[in-house]
Amino acid sequence: MYDRIEKNYYNEDDICSVFAKYIDIESPKKITLKLVFNYFNDNWHFLIGKAHLDEQPVSENLIYPDLAFVSMVIEVSNFKEFISDLQKNGISYSDKYPRIKPENLNWKEKLIPKTHAIQRPIRSFETSIVENSNTFQDKQLFAYKQPYSNSSKELVKNYIGMQTFHGSSDSRAGKLVIEFFDHRGCLFIEDSQLWFESNEPAFMTGEIVYAEDKEVISSDDTTTLLRVNLQEASSCDVFLVNQQNEVLDFITSSLHYEFSISVADKKNESLLADLIQGGENEHVEFKTFIGLEKGSKKKEIDKTVCAFSNQSGGVLFIGVTDGAEIIGLEGTEFGRQFKNDSQSYSDAISNYLTERLRINNCFNVLHTSVCGEDIIVVEVSIAGGCNQITADKVVYIRKGASSMQATPEEILSLTTKHKKILIDSGLTFQE
Repeated sequence: MYDRIEKNYYNEDDICSVFAKYIDIESPKKITLKLVFNYFNDNWHFLIGKAHLDEQPVSENLIYPDLAFVSMVIEVSNFKEFISDLQKNGISYSDKYPRIKPENLNWKEKLIPKTHAIQRPIRSFETSIVENSNTFQDKQLFAYKQPYSNSSKELVKNYIGMQTFHGSSDSRAGKLVIEFFDHRGCLFIEDSQLWFESNEPAFMTGEIVYAEDKEVISSDDTTTLLRVNLQEASSCDVFLVNQQNEVLDFITSSLHYEFSISVADKKNESLLADLIQGGENEHVEFKTFIGLEKGSKKKEIDKTVCAFSNQSGGVLFIGVTDGAEIIGLEGTEFGRQFKNDSQSYSDAISNYLTERLRINNCFNVLHTSVCGEDIIVVEVSIAGGCNQITADKVVYIRKGASSMQATPEEILSLTTKHKKILIDSGLTFQE
């Protein structure tokens, strides 16, 4: 299930204006920072951290030979001051550990939907402090007069206050995270009834698909209770949007969305440019032109799409370098194979993926122009089952910004997950 909706911001004014939707950024704030540092190559390095704006107690510091868990409280006259000082000067816990200072003015916003465990949707913001070095390993932790832990990943998760932490493959590794509850609106599913609450005009839309029928969801009335039968449903995609087309909350078992707009819409050049500028991650991959002839690297295309479809969906851009430079499709091989016809190339990729993937209704291929260059955009949704390359019988999954062959344990986990998709506390979709 794709559980986040994302957007990037690239300057201080933009990020502060977004924060202002959820908190009073002009009033004094007491901010609790919980930070984790990893020791390798004879130095301490930042691993992950979270800033809490509520009244969080300062956790006891835990210092192990190669992991340090520390917390501190910062009092500021207003939240804008905190963001400005963080961006310009960084924050230091002590001389022993590196200063916490973002690499650039790039903040990513994610929407985490309401569940039974999370009583309101959460707006999560993250900024990169260091490039993830993939040195973290899940292991036992013990040290003199320190509590024993049989899992360093679990201790990281619990110490900083996150629902999950996946170690080096976690996209948040190397990042500082700030989270707020979004009180503007949320969806509810209880006792086979679906409804929403909102403190501003909002609209609930989507559909629930059954074996032989589907139910279209459409309501702007908070008093309307819709009868739904999730036990019999094969998929569910419901979104709560406001008048500005912002997604306030959602429940989805299949689709990959970037806020309320599908990136496959050719009109959204600015959105595509924002995604590219944000760099490669667990949901975005770049490739330069890849031919489809024998001996080419065409398997990189189906490998990436397969991995996206088995995780949370994503977008593959062809015509973009690893460094996020948009170079387009022009070139000798593109001209020779497709006579510089982007539509022919797009159609050929679509046909190729249809032949290669076991579940081949999970992607949309289009050609469009971004910053004056022709590129290919492959938008991938969740497959709704364990997808694989049919000819090779290989399953790929996404780990951070890489597409990796799944282990037998990971394949079993995927298969189990798609046999029943859990929503909230115990409601299931049967495949």
